[in-house]
Amino acid sequence: MQQKTWDRFSIKAEIQRRGETLTGLAIDAGLEDSACRIALVRRNIRGEQVIASFLGVPLEELWPKRYKVPKRKTIAERRRLASQKRAPDADIGEAA
Repeated sequence: MQQKTWDRFSIKAEIQRRGETLTGLAIDAGLEDSACRIALVRRNIRGEQVIASFLGVPLEELWPKRYKVPKRKTIAERRRLASQKRAPDADIGEAA
C-alpha cells in the first residue's frame, strides 16, 4: 500500500475537513495562535507535534524532509569507516 504524500495544502485541508483550524489547534494546545500556521512553512516542533497528534499521523510521514530517519549502516560499513588504515590522513605517529 502506498503511503499518502502530505504537503502543506493537504495538511490544512484535512484539518479543515475535520472541523478545526490551525489557529484553533494552537490555542487549544496552549501555544501561540500562529504556531501551527508557522509549522506548515518552516520547522516549529510544538506546532508540528500538535498537527501530527490531531491527524494521528507520525511527524516523519507529514514532514519526511524535516524528520528523515537515517539509514542504518551495516556492520561492514561501520568497520570500514572506523578503520584508521583506510583513512588518508591517519596519524602515523610522526611529527610533520
